[in-house]
Amino acid sequence: MSSPRITLILTRPKAQSARFASQFAMRFGDAIPAAIFPVMEIVPTDAPISVDGIAGLIFSSENGVAAFTRSCGARDLPAWCVGARTAAAARRAGMETRTGQGNAEDLIARITANPPEGRLLHVHGVHSRGAIAPRLTAAGIPTGEVVVYDQIARPLPPEGRATLEAAEIALLPLFSPRSAALVSKGLAGSDAHPWVATMSAAVTDRWAGPVPARLEQAKNPSAASMMDALANLIDAARAG
Repeated sequence: MSSPRITLILTRPKAQSARFASQFAMRFGDAIPAAIFPVMEIVPTDAPISVDGIAGLIFSSENGVAAFTRSCGARDLPAWCVGARTAAAARRAGMETRTGQGNAEDLIARITANPPEGRLLHVHGVHSRGAIAPRLTAAGIPTGEVVVYDQIARPLPPEGRATLEAAEIALLPLFSPRSAALVSKGLAGSDAHPWVATMSAAVTDRWAGPVPARLEQAKNPSAASMMDALANLIDAARAG
């Protein structure tokens, strides 16, 4: 029996999708093609950034790091980063980092367990989860915030919907609750039945699209864990 034809469908912003497609090919080879249909675009806000009186920075995404480094030359402040990829981006920019486990809850716990002396600044996008700055401030760690980029929603293009519907096996990794909601909206009324991998329970909860042929939730919110979830889907698809 021949193996099913599998297609990887990526809906993250273009740069993140291209990077994930490359990582996917490194792990699984080039037998599974990738198609990219972003449902969000990262756009800088050009908000002014002041680090006067700031003892440390908080980054909850690598997009925040990129926007900060474009607008501000400060590199001598310690940076608390939500996860490994964000921390790697901050280190490449020349910052000293403290790394969380990929979610706001863990990051807040790490900061409150060993609070810095002085005020922190959370650098983030318009759509940010976890209320990091208010919760740290309420815990006695003064924290300001600055919005340095927006994640502009883009409709799932007709060719994206058509690809999902036509694919024999459509692998659909979803990395955020918002992307799950946007793709769900783009597939309203569709007869597609994608094989969905979600990064967390929050992402799974926001899926309101067609009933998946199969859904696999990552064990933790990381790219490596998402690859493992996709591997499980691929194995299941090939097993029939």
